[in-house]
Amino acid sequence: MKTELWKKQKACYQRELSLEDLPLESNVIYCAANNMSPLHGGSVFFTAGAGDGDYSSDDVVVVGDEASQCFLLAGAISCRRSMSYFTVVRRNNRTQSLLVKQPDIAPDEEPEKVVILRGNHWGTLLEQYACMTAKESNAPEKIPTTPLRGYCSWYYHFSSITEEIFLQSVAASGADGSAIAGGIAQIDSGYQKFHGDWFSRKDSWPHPLDEVAEKIRARGMTPGIWLAPLIASEGSNLFRAHPGWFVSDRNGNPVAHAGWDGGLNHLWYCLDGSCPEVLDHLRFVFRKMWKCGFRYFKLDALGYGLAVGVRQDRKATAVSAFRAMLGAIREAVPEAYLLGCSAPFLPLIGLVNGCRVGCDTGLNWDLDKKIPKNAERHPGRPGIRNAWHDLIANWWMIDRYFRCDPDCVMLRDKSIETTEGEARISALGAIFTGVCITSDHVAEMSEPRRNLLNFAAKFRIYEVHPEDWHADIWPHVFSGKQSDGRKALAFVNDCEEPLLFRPGDYGLSEWEEVLAGIGQCGNLTVPPHDARIVVQKA
Repeated sequence: MKTELWKKQKACYQRELSLEDLPLESNVIYCAANNMSPLHGGSVFFTAGAGDGDYSSDDVVVVGDEASQCFLLAGAISCRRSMSYFTVVRRNNRTQSLLVKQPDIAPDEEPEKVVILRGNHWGTLLEQYACMTAKESNAPEKIPTTPLRGYCSWYYHFSSITEEIFLQSVAASGADGSAIAGGIAQIDSGYQKFHGDWFSRKDSWPHPLDEVAEKIRARGMTPGIWLAPLIASEGSNLFRAHPGWFVSDRNGNPVAHAGWDGGLNHLWYCLDGSCPEVLDHLRFVFRKMWKCGFRYFKLDALGYGLAVGVRQDRKATAVSAFRAMLGAIREAVPEAYLLGCSAPFLPLIGLVNGCRVGCDTGLNWDLDKKIPKNAERHPGRPGIRNAWHDLIANWWMIDRYFRCDPDCVMLRDKSIETTEGEARISALGAIFTGVCITSDHVAEMSEPRRNLLNFAAKFRIYEVHPEDWHADIWPHVFSGKQSDGRKALAFVNDCEEPLLFRPGDYGLSEWEEVLAGIGQCGNLTVPPHDARIVVQKA
């Protein structure tokens, strides 16, 4: 007979809020994930009639009733020692209460700050909450909104990227007429032998990293590089030489985690940010990378830095140790652009320039069913639709916490299984955020796809918000403005049938279409898996 081993739960901060003053019809309106991983098939979980149960959300949750326009938002605005988790409790077909739990805060400790907001529009509440959180967490008062464009190697070559192939792609990206010329050229995972040994290169990268960075600059691009700085793999020299630097179990053994790579890079161990030697190590790595010439750093797998286990400083928490490590990196390279990836949002605010807000995109509309020959341990990835949903689920963060990164735009027409319309939806990620990074090989793109890339790299819609988001339906209409103040509307059809839109219903009686170049008319019919942008006529 198998014996189940139950761990005793330590006491932590918990509180309960009654929701009985809300309308009887109130329900879960918005649930969130505290990182780029989707929750409930996407960060949003609208429901017109959820039954009895417990509905979980990270960082923030909205409950209320659409018909009476009565909403309540509960959200954590600080994250210095603990994450915050919310649970909406429904019993007897009624939303009864809201629980908040902060697992790393003891009952007698000062808890993370939580706000309760009420209003008649759930989207406005999320925007208010984002502004309050940004202020509490020392986000920059004004997030830069100038276009950020560039190239990274991942979605074309994955981990089989070589120095020669990378520099050929950079040359094409930096050539005259390229939409991303003068932008970032980021080496992605595949150059290093082992995670943790960031200066130990594969044989396919024969030249030192400082020489590669110089070649990037010679092609008119800014050098960038991928690291997973808070972990080391079992095959790395770092792990073998310093096993005491890693989060351990109660017996002092480093705790292993399953990574997403193969071979000796599969098991990952998480650095202990409460250990002074670890912080010195991180400063050394990034100062050396800066000296090599890199100015843009994609920091991946950051969520592993919150590993559960024993740390050298027993008073440290996973969150405080995580913030110490990110703080050491920022201290080492204060002028660098830091992109957080696979990371919790709240503890990153004020420490990074940008953050991925959705899962990896893919080479298909829905799900990549074909395994790329040069991808390790990737048995299919979410496609463009999922990346799009993840981005718009977090629309309220854009230009408030940090620069929101929608992942690479997928606009090429070779080595991919997407239509031109699906590429236009992918381009909207860059247009909404101002971040246009691509793995597409510019020299191999057809003229229409190059024109689309050029448009996505230069055109921006500011202050984007959904116009028509209702229960159980992803939104199709977004409004915002151009840099000159003129109104702009984006119409997105992620359905299987054509959709008819009337720009006049959204305040634009005179307009011109700019994404697909179809001119102007009274109404718009958007085909399945396609998008249009209309702007106020000058």
